Amino acid sequence: MIKKATIYERLTALPYLPIHQQLIEAAIELDVFSHLEFPISAQKLSEKMNWNEYNTSNLLKGLYSLGYVLREGDSFYNPAETARYLVKGKPDYMGDVLMFFCHNPGMDLGDVVQYVKEGPKLRKETQDSIAFERYGEAMRSAQSGIRRQELLEIVRSLPENESIRQILDLGCGAGCLGIALVQDSPGRTGVLFDLPPMRGLIEESLRISGMGERISVKSGDFLQDDVGRDYDLILCSSIMYSGIAGKTAFFKKLKESLNPGGVVLCINEGIEADYSAPWDMVMGYMAFNLQGMPMGVIKGQIAEAAKNAGFHSIENRSLLLSTGRQDVNILRNK
Repeated sequence: MIKKATIYERLTALPYLPIHQQLIEAAIELDVFSHLEFPISAQKLSEKMNWNEYNTSNLLKGLYSLGYVLREGDSFYNPAETARYLVKGKPDYMGDVLMFFCHNPGMDLGDVVQYVKEGPKLRKETQDSIAFERYGEAMRSAQSGIRRQELLEIVRSLPENESIRQILDLGCGAGCLGIALVQDSPGRTGVLFDLPPMRGLIEESLRISGMGERISVKSGDFLQDDVGRDYDLILCSSIMYSGIAGKTAFFKKLKESLNPGGVVLCINEGIEADYSAPWDMVMGYMAFNLQGMPMGVIKGQIAEAAKNAGFHSIENRSLLLSTGRQDVNILRNK
């Protein structure tokens, strides 16, 4: 998307990009788009919400100039795509995901000039950002809405979907993605696996979902510890930079944990070996790389490691997801 603009167009837009982000974040926090399902004027919206009319008008005009809302005279309203992604409560709502990632310390490069002159130095903010148990409710929100829907669409597209009975969400974070997969079929059960400090957050997600009878929690280091057996689907979402570190042994463990005909679904960065693309994945890991923490899976690494571990059927897809352009590697235990 960015590469489709000329370099001149990109440079002229650069000073205004932070304002774009700030305006959208404010609109999400105010839940403006939920009130624009039907045309409404700045005056009526400000009266309804007890906001300042002058700056409600400025906000709406800004959103209109960016193309997020449409206008008829003094009234503003959502186009279909805005309504789909930015109205709270809709299945594809992106607001919580955007707010989580926009405020993640990993999106702050720090002093790039200093890094280039003096070399890598780990920042405390980055260390804190890797301690996912700190995120709590924010991580749970970041696994809701559009991210659940995207995952469900991928799994439903698999020819094995109807035969999936037992799933493992490996490195599950708050556990909401694995929960969504189990909820999608009445006959499914599942296991949510992550590091011991995450256990409380995962159990709270289970309590909220009411899925405790069909889903259990395992804690440990998935490179070292037993992850269980007899799975029809193992979900590995954004954990493959750790999985690759485990080399062939990790992928053998995954294969041994599957039932015959089972599937491992890997969602990862898929960065080109020459770092030419995808631009968003290269940028998304730039802060870590500058600090001396090489991250990001290179395209082809998963397929090679999986093949060495005995997976003979490997399907690769490249999809634009809410978290950026990513590779989806489907490893089949045939």
